Amino acid sequence: MDKLVTEFNPIPVFIGGTGRSGTTIVGDLLNEHPEVRTSLPTEIKFLSNPGGLLDITFGRQENPDKPQHNVSILNFRTYQKRRKRDQQRFDEFFDLIWNKWWEIDAPPPHGRGLTSGITKSKLEALLIQLKKSYRRNRVKAANQFMFGFITSQDSAGEEKYWVETTPLNITNATRIIRVIPNAKFINMMRDPRDVISSLLTKNWGPNTALEGIEWIEKRLTKGHNCLSAIPANQQITIKLENLVIHKREETYIQLLKFLGIEDSPNMKNFFNSKMTMEAASSGRWKSEVLDPIFGQKYSEMVERLKSIGVATYEN
Repeated sequence: MDKLVTEFNPIPVFIGGTGRSGTTIVGDLLNEHPEVRTSLPTEIKFLSNPGGLLDITFGRQENPDKPQHNVSILNFRTYQKRRKRDQQRFDEFFDLIWNKWWEIDAPPPHGRGLTSGITKSKLEALLIQLKKSYRRNRVKAANQFMFGFITSQDSAGEEKYWVETTPLNITNATRIIRVIPNAKFINMMRDPRDVISSLLTKNWGPNTALEGIEWIEKRLTKGHNCLSAIPANQQITIKLENLVIHKREETYIQLLKFLGIEDSPNMKNFFNSKMTMEAASSGRWKSEVLDPIFGQKYSEMVERLKSIGVATYEN
């Protein structure tokens, strides 16, 4: 098998956050730059989502595998048990690829699914090679699969960066960088109260505002812990409100400098026309979150997060 690709070209940039924090629109913004290609779909899902490539490589995060040691085929029972478990993981992964992530009946960033960016034959070939190489070295197999996927997408050209926007990228940053050593990360932050308000309109998140506080505290804490292990030059945290309201030009320039790219007319036009205060829905929680003790519980969460060094919003 080929050696680990340590310098991907294009360089993968993983945008993430708590969800509902501006990941998609920042991906759309960067896609307007001639040196950037945003994945189609913008959320590939199969890397960071549960049951995806990181899970079959390292084990599920809630119950990660112990370090794997080579097992002699002479130790038949252990060898067979591990092979059976690996086969189950691949069966689950392939099922998710073809029955959940390949075709998605939804608008962007989710739909139309992986089919919008790569041919079925190319993806099938990459999956066959992944399974073939997996037992020799899981990380190398995942590394080669990601390199192949990125360079085999229909829109692949000579861009400097490839961008992906699955929110769980940040809470998986330490695992992603083991697979893609030169990956960069953009951590999107948004007032957690507005995130909670937005989550309550969805069918996949918390059901009440107080559940939302618990939900987002876990995401912010886990994301902070992961980013603490990522080199400073490979990460940046952007507050959505600064980008669209309070410090627009300053934050926009910070983003360009982080990637080492010059401004472009198309990107600047998108920034001026699409990334507005109205689009950010800043402060929506004030009229949508009606629980009388929400403010108190939120302040308590902020103090807990501050005590461990997690940046958030106080007011």
